Amino acid sequence: MFEQEVKKLLKSVGVKETIFEIPPQKDFGDVAFPCFQLAKPQKRNPAEIANEIAGKLKVKDTIFSKIESKGPYVNFFFDWKKISERILKQIVKTKIDFGKGKKVMVEYSQPNTAHGLHIGHARATMLGESLCRILKLCGYNVIKTNYYGDFGVQMSKSIVAYMKWGKGTKIDKKQDLWMWDLYVKFHDESKTNQNLEEEAREVLRKLENKDNEIIKLWKEIRNLVLEGIKQTYKRLGVSFDVELFESEYFNLGRDIVEAALNKGIAQKSEGAIITNLEKYGLSNAVLIKSDGTTTYQTRDLGLAVKNFKDYKLDSRIYVVDVRQSLHFKQLFRTLELLVYSWAKNLHHLAFGFVNLPEGLMASRSGRAVALDEFLDELRDLAYIEVEKRNPDIDKNSKMNIAEKIATGALIFALLKIEPDQNIVFNKEDIIQFEGDTGPYVQYAHTRCLGILKKTGKWKPKYSADELSEQEKELLKTLSRFTEVLEHSAKEMRPHLVCNYAYELATTLASFYEKCPVLKAEKDVKNFRLTLVDATRNVLRISLNLIGIEVPEKM
Repeated sequence: MFEQEVKKLLKSVGVKETIFEIPPQKDFGDVAFPCFQLAKPQKRNPAEIANEIAGKLKVKDTIFSKIESKGPYVNFFFDWKKISERILKQIVKTKIDFGKGKKVMVEYSQPNTAHGLHIGHARATMLGESLCRILKLCGYNVIKTNYYGDFGVQMSKSIVAYMKWGKGTKIDKKQDLWMWDLYVKFHDESKTNQNLEEEAREVLRKLENKDNEIIKLWKEIRNLVLEGIKQTYKRLGVSFDVELFESEYFNLGRDIVEAALNKGIAQKSEGAIITNLEKYGLSNAVLIKSDGTTTYQTRDLGLAVKNFKDYKLDSRIYVVDVRQSLHFKQLFRTLELLVYSWAKNLHHLAFGFVNLPEGLMASRSGRAVALDEFLDELRDLAYIEVEKRNPDIDKNSKMNIAEKIATGALIFALLKIEPDQNIVFNKEDIIQFEGDTGPYVQYAHTRCLGILKKTGKWKPKYSADELSEQEKELLKTLSRFTEVLEHSAKEMRPHLVCNYAYELATTLASFYEKCPVLKAEKDVKNFRLTLVDATRNVLRISLNLIGIEVPEKM
């Protein structure tokens, strides 16, 4: 919240380049400006420069009580009476509008409709969902978009499996997971029966040629799986503004390929059409196969052009795993070469894999963990803890709380890691109520609610003559919220909000341990209650931004 104020003050005395540090000791102030960066071009002693700058800076009408130099640093000391009032009054009005007037489409999740969601899908889904919420709070007009893979070889295998082992049998579990069992069985059986792969290729040919019987089966299977997937989305609290289906855009992009040929951006090669991207440091991409069919590259070219035209977009973000990094570099460069002015506003948010402790998941082998089943296991673990803490409430309420804790635990574990890093899951670790977990942060919010409910009527007090170190630290952490939010939006990094929520929860715990609230004297009590309420509000907003619900009891 105060970074701009320090910059503005330094700029008033001619300092334009500003990098700040948090001093290692309280005696050195709250914010420090190192002068090493100025010393080299000026060929002067940095301590001399720091002393000179500090002598020019005035604290009158600022948020600082003192500014002084110490060695090569200019140290800024906050006026805590001013700063606490400002933080606590403004924190509920958090508004960042640098995205105002800009329309962005965020495409995420992108499951295929051959089977249900696994926890790898959960990372794609929650990264996209969180990013959308963050961008929206920053003023963007966000279009939340899902692009279903409902065509191709995976679907043809599912159709074969359904015809052989599923049609006419009773569905005895959630329908998308039932279809997943059939999909896995196809791959198991094909290890000893090579004819199955050929049957799948034949079904795909019929599908592309719009064979009535195969189209009917395809729709039946797709609808079964889609219904199950949407039930899982509801469980995660996820919804979409636009749903796109690969089958509807199968031949999209052929005209663009023709334009690329005419402009020399693409060329014919052994019956196929490929891009000419090697001089840009990229391998060539196949746009049209030698058999005349399109590729993902072709369809994504067409889809991008159509989306920008139909929705009047300013930018488009693709939340897709790191394996597709080359694909998107090729896609973006091709669109730039085709002179689409908006191509520079295409972004790929790449993310790493979610693995089992024993290695990489694969949905075809059945080693991937079904998202619903993983959530059920987490919920059962959470229920045990909820029952210990709340033995008197009814079973449905306990189950509802356990569900929120389980979902929150999964989402937090998915988002706290920087996107491009891989994740190895251990459900016993992520459901813990202590440590860097979702339940710990949820509990911090619940603790705030408990304190506020116990106190009865009280009057907000926004400043205090003297503050403890814990009160100062809590205020400092609260003051950084808008800064974290802005960085998270601009850098497409939801983990920054996630980690901030954990930091705020731990700072609250330290405050609560050392600063009695309900037993404090009236003015101190009201000030501390105001701090607690502000913390509750920021925790609620932060958790909502990463898609986590906050139960009233835990």
